[in-house]
Amino acid sequence: MQNPYQAPESELDNTPPTYSPHVSWKIVFFVLFPLELYSQYTAFTDNTSGPPFWWLVISLIVSSLFYLVLFGLAFAKRIGFEQLWIFFIPVLVLIDIFEFSLLASNLYQFGWAVGLAMAASASIILLSWYVVYKYQTVMKYFG
Repeated sequence: MQNPYQAPESELDNTPPTYSPHVSWKIVFFVLFPLELYSQYTAFTDNTSGPPFWWLVISLIVSSLFYLVLFGLAFAKRIGFEQLWIFFIPVLVLIDIFEFSLLASNLYQFGWAVGLAMAASASIILLSWYVVYKYQTVMKYFG
């Protein structure tokens, strides 16, 4: 019989938890990254009536930072520091809202396709915000 006045023995380990990425983040990275490369390529090569060149450069920089975050989340790599990604979230939100409004203003003539395009764009935008948020929260658990 165990002594009721003695503390029980604990098998707890004092090692901090580590982050192990789920395979779904790798799939998202390998699906979205080639699509973004193609999108950026067509934006720079076929810019007949699109946004100005300076906006394309800003979009390239912001999307490159996003794919650094997605790479870090998919492969558990520490890139930058937590506060950088906390400050990056509002920048990403503002850029996405502006580009979403540009998309909405350009699609008004297509009728029913507008709703479909807006829903697809909104889901990708919300996913990108979640990726940056998730990365900055799990960054402290990288080995």
